[in-house]
Amino acid sequence: MSYNSFYKKLESTAQKLFPGLAEIPPPTWDHLISPLEIRLPKVLLKNVQEAITALHTVSRRPAYLAQLESVPGISDVRPNHESVLMAYDFHTSENGDCSLVEVNTNASGFLLGSLMEMTHTETSPEDSLHLKALIQSFDQELKLWGKSLEKSIAITDEDIAQQKMYVEFLMYRDLFRANGWKAEFCEARDFTCVSDKLTAPNMAQVNLVYNRSTDFYFEEHTELHQAFAKQLACVTPNPHEYWRLADKQRLIQLSTPGFLASVGATPEEIATLEKILIPTFEKSAFASPEEIWAQRRSLFFKPKRSYGGKSVYRGESVSRKVFERLMHEDILIQQYRPAQKMPTDDPRSVLSNWKFDVRFYVYRTEIQLVVARIYQGQVTNFASPLGGFTLVRF
Repeated sequence: MSYNSFYKKLESTAQKLFPGLAEIPPPTWDHLISPLEIRLPKVLLKNVQEAITALHTVSRRPAYLAQLESVPGISDVRPNHESVLMAYDFHTSENGDCSLVEVNTNASGFLLGSLMEMTHTETSPEDSLHLKALIQSFDQELKLWGKSLEKSIAITDEDIAQQKMYVEFLMYRDLFRANGWKAEFCEARDFTCVSDKLTAPNMAQVNLVYNRSTDFYFEEHTELHQAFAKQLACVTPNPHEYWRLADKQRLIQLSTPGFLASVGATPEEIATLEKILIPTFEKSAFASPEEIWAQRRSLFFKPKRSYGGKSVYRGESVSRKVFERLMHEDILIQQYRPAQKMPTDDPRSVLSNWKFDVRFYVYRTEIQLVVARIYQGQVTNFASPLGGFTLVRF
């Protein structure tokens, strides 16, 4: 299929499946979704599945939870449900080895990746296993929450219409409505808790909140915090799961020698996780800032509460001025593990300096979708034609 044919088919599928896209100018699909394909060894999928299962299993153990810092109204809440759309991002190698860059809640891109898959495989929406799995996970979350089976869902974030991925918000609203949900957008600041109910301006009761907010602990949204703490609604992805696995402090703890054994991980789990964990440190693990500066070429710096590749720096290219600023901020320091380069037989190809990471969308331990994200520069950016979400085949 030619690139032009690919994007024409993609646009046609999007218009049929997501009529809400007519509310906005046509998306720049060639910056969001790539027509290319990446083939990776099957052993990589095996390694990732084992790692995700081990991480999930270890994070359920009381001894593990006891080692985490307390977050009032979050860590002491034990929701009956779990968290949809967890995403595990890996850097990979040609031989199937992989390194866990980070775990995400509130991950974007699943519907864009599904649209990409349907276009490549010429699968109808009705036959898409990815879409079926996604809807089933939301249905399951509502059942596990258990207080009501009425399908009323509020899709939330801050300044929704200004979000870079607003196109996907519209896609989610259409998908939910097509599957029997009453679905509306609601700004995270506009929820209200009334008489043990969570309400939104255009919804008398919200039973499920599809949470895209990057206020991960609801520190700035007291009504949502109260709704979660009192379980007035099923909030998913939820801040408790962020606390367990996606808070970047976990990267430091999990890679600390002896931590996994101290929380009851089995030898098999330890061996599985040690293969994929990147050594990650507090600044205090180094004798001085000068020691960090001397080692910077092999390091990567990122804020502990960062998302979407914001304010992250590869040590090799960081300036002294930026470095001095970072030394006064709450950051973590990670051993640098380069992203794999796009495979190409032609060194003159425009893709020869492109890189990719691989994202696994997961519910519990079930991998629902795998995509690559190809890009130029330091981090994924969705800024280049032919870049963005890319088909992966094992």
